[in-house]
Amino acid sequence: MEWIKFVLKSIIIILLQVTLFDRLQIQGWGYPMVYIILLLNLPIQLPRWVEILIGATVGVVIDVCNNSIGVHMATCTAISFARPILLKHAIIDVERIKGEINSRSIGRAEYIKCAVILTLAHHFMVFTLEAWSLQNWWLLILQTIFSSIITLIIVLGYDMLK
Repeated sequence: MEWIKFVLKSIIIILLQVTLFDRLQIQGWGYPMVYIILLLNLPIQLPRWVEILIGATVGVVIDVCNNSIGVHMATCTAISFARPILLKHAIIDVERIKGEINSRSIGRAEYIKCAVILTLAHHFMVFTLEAWSLQNWWLLILQTIFSSIITLIIVLGYDMLK
């Protein structure tokens, strides 16, 4: 039953990303990428290979819908690989957590810390892979910061609604 809810939630979030958030840009600097919610909120008990497979699948779907060539797949796979390491360092008592990660299961401060780190890393990788250059590194930093702020507002709002 839990997987059915996850699949339905994934379909809804990806449809919102593709139909609404991909067309929304704030002053040409901010691009909300709310599909990161799917990677951030995965249950902590998942085997690592399943987590990486889910990340790659989410990335491929976003790439196909955005007509980008592997940018989101590479980024989501890397984030899915790094997430368990971050959670071990960010959460004091990992063993007590059951189910999906959210502010109620790990605490608001830890959730915000994990969300900020993963979102900044995700956005920096996406914009770097899209530009395929660090020549205008300050533009990458600005896009990363503005997009991360917008995405985090949506992600934390979504978490508060749950």
